Amino acid sequence: MPALRLDLTINLGHIITFGGLLVTMAVGWATFDGRLRAVERTLETATATLVEQVRQGAQLAAVSDRVTRLERIAEAGK
Repeated sequence: MPALRLDLTINLGHIITFGGLLVTMAVGWATFDGRLRAVERTLETATATLVEQVRQGAQLAAVSDRVTRLERIAEAGK
């Protein structure tokens, strides 16, 4: 059985492969970063919308209570 030998020469194929790997990693990172930023913006918008809806819900509850009190006053005056 022949002994295993490690060939440490670097040729053009190795350089092209390594360059392609670097380019692929850079493009993948940029794409991932762009998508992550888009998701963060969407999450911020959704959070702001939810907070506004909660505020409006509280305001609507206050208005409903006022209307109920006015209805009671109107019925008591009859």
